[in-house]
Order: sequence, then C-alpha cells, then structure tokens
Amino acid sequence: MGYSGTLSPTAQRAELLDFAGALVAVVLLVLVLTGQPGPLRMLLTLAFTFFVPGRAIVTNWPRMARWSGVGMSMVFSLAVLTLLATIFLWAHLWHPVVLFQAEAVLSLAGLTVGVVRRRKAM
Repeated sequence: MGYSGTLSPTAQRAELLDFAGALVAVVLLVLVLTGQPGPLRMLLTLAFTFFVPGRAIVTNWPRMARWSGVGMSMVFSLAVLTLLATIFLWAHLWHPVVLFQAEAVLSLAGLTVGVVRRRKAM
C-alpha cells in the first residue's frame, strides 16, 4: 500500500515536527560551516540540543510518538547527546564541532527515514 496523498491529522503534525527539526538542523549546519556567530546560532543550538536528535528517534518509533512526540523528543535528545559527549570525552576524542556535524547529519537521515516510512504506510 503506497502513499494515498492524504495524511491524517496526527501524521500531518508528525511531518510538521519532522520538517521543523530538519530545518533547525540544516540552518544550524550552514551557520556552523560558515562560521557565523550570533544569537540566531545560539537559539538554534538550543533548539537542536533539546529537540532534533530525539525527534529523529521518536519519528521512527511510532509507539513512542503516541505518548508525546515533543516530550519524548526532548528526553531522547538530551540523553543521546549526553551519552555521545561522555563517550567522546572518555575516548579523548573531544571535537565538539565534528560531533555536532555527525549528530546533525544522522538526525537528518533519521528524520528523512521517518517521513518516508510514514508516507509508505499511508
């Protein structure tokens, strides 16, 4: 069964959250790669830290999304980013910009997979 062209309100909300997460990740990646400092970069960093990696997980875990798409995204984001930072520190591989770039690319991949899976299921 393929995508019929109409999404349920729940799926529309999920796609909006995925799009918002992807937008934050892409804009922040561009700002980091071009070396642009400023308040926008700080705000996007907060949004990324508290939302994007967790959203990439929750969008691919439908049962978890039913509990709270935004709340669980925040929990998973903080947990995953803390775990990765701890591992990189223990391994003496601390390169925060490289770590962020990897997290952003993986998050974008996860968000893309989530959108494709959701549309394929419709």
